[in-house]
Amino acid sequence: MNNLLYGTLGFSMTRSERLRRVAILCCHCLRNLAFYEAGWHNGSLILQDNFWTNVNGNFLDICVLEWCKLFGDSRGKQFWRKVLSDPAAFHNGLFHELGITEIQFDAYIKEMQEYRDKFVAHLDSKEIMTPPVLEVTKISASYLYDYIISHEDEGNYFVAAPASSSAFYAAVLKEGESVYKQLQYNN
Repeated sequence: MNNLLYGTLGFSMTRSERLRRVAILCCHCLRNLAFYEAGWHNGSLILQDNFWTNVNGNFLDICVLEWCKLFGDSRGKQFWRKVLSDPAAFHNGLFHELGITEIQFDAYIKEMQEYRDKFVAHLDSKEIMTPPVLEVTKISASYLYDYIISHEDEGNYFVAAPASSSAFYAAVLKEGESVYKQLQYNN
């Protein structure tokens, strides 16, 4: 097992390992978001049988779980404030990039946590599930990834990592769209 990727069991992680894990989570979040979005066209699922509906829902669920590790769990090891060397600079840049206030972002975090807690981690008594709007998810995960690559890589930790979140997202979205298109033609 690659220790730089997965860490060493029983030992605390080095700074490079923590940064790598956060970058990996950003990519997992963005990959699942892209695959989720690839399954939709004009507001409808492309493939509506039980299997593909479930697969598409799973992409959404994993996207939300990974994003919450990065932005919604202040006690978690991968929470952005715990890994960045200048959280204030990131914080200011994030809100500029999002074009929303901290109060609006906090409300978004609560929305994502509610979806995670009430429908993914547990199935509580709420009868109607409203999936979150994911634009803030995409922008914030992308911004965090790009910030880490451009501001936190003092030890050349990310040699094999995607150069940018937008290129990564575009590539996995194209892959997802290709799979859905191929499946449509085969049905």
